[in-house]
Amino acid sequence: MPKKFTDDERDWIRQKLLKEGRRLFAAYGLKKTGIGDLTTAVGVAQGSFYHFFASKEELYYTLMLEDEKRIRDTMLSLFPPSRPVTKEVVAQFLRQSVAMIEESPLLRSMMAKRELEPLLRKLPAELLQRNFEEDRDALLPLISGWQASGFMAGERADTIVSMIRSLVLLTMHREEIGEVRFPATMELLIDVLAEGMTAKSRREGE
Repeated sequence: MPKKFTDDERDWIRQKLLKEGRRLFAAYGLKKTGIGDLTTAVGVAQGSFYHFFASKEELYYTLMLEDEKRIRDTMLSLFPPSRPVTKEVVAQFLRQSVAMIEESPLLRSMMAKRELEPLLRKLPAELLQRNFEEDRDALLPLISGWQASGFMAGERADTIVSMIRSLVLLTMHREEIGEVRFPATMELLIDVLAEGMTAKSRREGE
């Protein structure tokens, strides 16, 4: 008969699964980390895992969302909606967003082991949609501030969010782009995007 946990035990086990999951996934990746590895590290029976997460992919995704939220919160503190928007500000925002993603051990491991696509295939569509909505809702005050100053005022806010997410997704393809060429390629792409966005804003204001 499955063990019933108290509320305090459930909270402790969930936090421990998150902590050990972060460590194991960053070190070995999603594919090479099994549920048994996770529950052994926490000290609970393997079947107990499913009281907390439907799959190891869901645990991994939960950790990924934690890192994404931390990055979003940091970026929004550095780039408040009231900050005047220029090409240089947009380029700096894009550049720092990419840099913070690459500084996350979990996200860096996911990129190196090319595990994003296998992960997404195993997750419910509603989880992925919720992630986009969280990005959109978190970035909306910043984008609204940009648009209030005339910056890409004619574009839908969720389209601008999608553009930013598209740039971020390119960080998952470092190997295909080429390790040597990747930094210069990303820098040029960020510059071109910022210039194009600024040029479009100028045309909209004519």
